[in-house]
Amino acid sequence: VTTAKRFGDVRGLVVDTLPYDNAGAGDVQVLAYALATGVAYVRALDAAGVSPSTAFTQIAFRVPASADQFTTIARLRALRRCWARIGEVLGVAEAERGAFQHAVTSWRMITRDDPYVNLLRGTIATFAAAVGGAEVITTLPFDTAHGLPSESSRRMARNTQLLASDESNVGKVTDPAGGAYWVESLTNSLADAAWKVMTGRMTCCGN
Repeated sequence: VTTAKRFGDVRGLVVDTLPYDNAGAGDVQVLAYALATGVAYVRALDAAGVSPSTAFTQIAFRVPASADQFTTIARLRALRRCWARIGEVLGVAEAERGAFQHAVTSWRMITRDDPYVNLLRGTIATFAAAVGGAEVITTLPFDTAHGLPSESSRRMARNTQLLASDESNVGKVTDPAGGAYWVESLTNSLADAAWKVMTGRMTCCGN
């Protein structure tokens, strides 16, 4: 409550799904666990006297972005769709149902033996995160698997984020992949599968 009242856009809680991704969880599992954890946070806050509407403004999701471009885009879109549905059920105002997502390029896809390949993988993942609508993107330096990244690799990671999201203006477009048949179909499939894992019901959002 203090964070919500005094610190504006600061979010006090993070649903971190990176450990699941690092441990080998698939896209459906990562999505389902993110939703389930988010619901658990909302319930805990509600029990402590914080309304779901306020709770929704205080939760951020930290999610992986991989070199599987279209799946990453669809997974971020599916998380946003399912979280909005949860907000609807809980009576959260439509303007406050958004899932704030911090996408981090997946550690699991980083190779140690040929680190320069990571430049390509990181670029694809960063672009996919931007197209998928992530509010914040972190690109891991290409030599992360070797220990503390070098100054050069950190600069390249920063520039990748700037070029793939900001300077391309992709990050300024509302749902740039919306309406594309394959992306919409994959989004629906991921949302339904994750919803089933979380609730036992077959579909999310009336799809």
